[in-house]
Amino acid sequence: MNNNDCLTISKNRWPVYTDATIKKVLEVFENNRFTISGYWTGKKSMEQVFAKKFAEYNGVPYCVPTSNGSNALVVALEALDIGFEDEVIVPALTWLATATSVLNVNAFPVIIDVDPDTYCMDANIIESYITEKTKAIIPVHLYGCMSDMDAVMSIAKKHNLKVIEDCAQTHGSIWKGKKAGTIGDVGAFSFEQSKTLSSGEGGCVITKDTELYELLSQLRVDSRVFTDKTVNYGDLELIELGRIQGSNYKMTEIQAAILIEQLEYLEELNIIREENALYLDNYIKLIPGLKIMKRLPQINRQSYFSYCIKVDSQYFDCSNDIKLLLIREKILKSLRERLGIPQYFLHPSYQPLNTSKMFCPWTKRRYPESISKTEEYWRNLNLPVSSKAVRESIVFHHSILLKEKKELDLIVNVLDEIVSNIKKRKADI
Repeated sequence: MNNNDCLTISKNRWPVYTDATIKKVLEVFENNRFTISGYWTGKKSMEQVFAKKFAEYNGVPYCVPTSNGSNALVVALEALDIGFEDEVIVPALTWLATATSVLNVNAFPVIIDVDPDTYCMDANIIESYITEKTKAIIPVHLYGCMSDMDAVMSIAKKHNLKVIEDCAQTHGSIWKGKKAGTIGDVGAFSFEQSKTLSSGEGGCVITKDTELYELLSQLRVDSRVFTDKTVNYGDLELIELGRIQGSNYKMTEIQAAILIEQLEYLEELNIIREENALYLDNYIKLIPGLKIMKRLPQINRQSYFSYCIKVDSQYFDCSNDIKLLLIREKILKSLRERLGIPQYFLHPSYQPLNTSKMFCPWTKRRYPESISKTEEYWRNLNLPVSSKAVRESIVFHHSILLKEKKELDLIVNVLDEIVSNIKKRKADI
């Protein structure tokens, strides 16, 4: 990254790109091949180049690119033979695609609460939700934290369940020497605009399992596979295998070209983000009224999609949920005004799945009633930690972690001043 790139980052712009990004995209136009279903033009497809590089980055043999992270989860579920009326355990605090991908294979998402210290799936309660229909667990690594993968894998092994790691927010994190996404059966990633590795849209699935790789490859490209025979100019590389029903979830060559170049400096930026997140932790944890998220000891490297802090309800003597929400909103509003950080880069956590306006499976006729349930069913789920999270959380976009130390100090000082003033005037809340 050069100085101009750093300057771009400091202005709250994301994603970033370099001249090399533009050059790599121009190669797609020069090659006259925009997708892997296009014809052979004499060069290896960008999609396959990226797949190889991302697999190597994660230390696994296989990577299957997809059109987006949502479809990465769908093909992962299908490859693991999860379908009609199977149950899949998912956390309540996540982007809704974690649950809707389960619905989209006509399985049932069993929504459970999260750990208050990490906002990731609470491993202590997983077993209480397992039934004879349970087939898989989808732990989500969220907001600069990782799920307790030791506990998740132990439970999965005990009950013979599959594990799909939702790694949309944790490209490059390391758990006990293993990259996120390589611990479970498969890892699903997103490359949407906000992500630390971004092509606007896009996703992928990684795995160590050869059989799963072969299934994933067919499922994302209408039951076609790459030929192992020699191809000449104008020939098709994809052949119609037709062993299983697939769908069109291909990544484009332009998306892949952008990702190839961005992957070159992902690790460099991850190191900076982690260093700055720990720097903020050291100071924000000293501010009465604020809490930082817990970093589990098994984590060797933490990739940050977001940096999250919490309002301490006990410090502010919040006797009810409304008071906590009002205090959080005042802190958030004051931060935006004082620091000039817009909504995209500074916001609350996700709304819990069961109360999210966008999560309404009962409105789609494609799902059987046993899967879609009713609005009353979903909205009345009791998920106290997740419900509190949306009222107490303040979430910074990861680009904030690429700022200089003096800017981080400003964030800390402004936070300290805002919280102190609110405490003094708590009668006004």
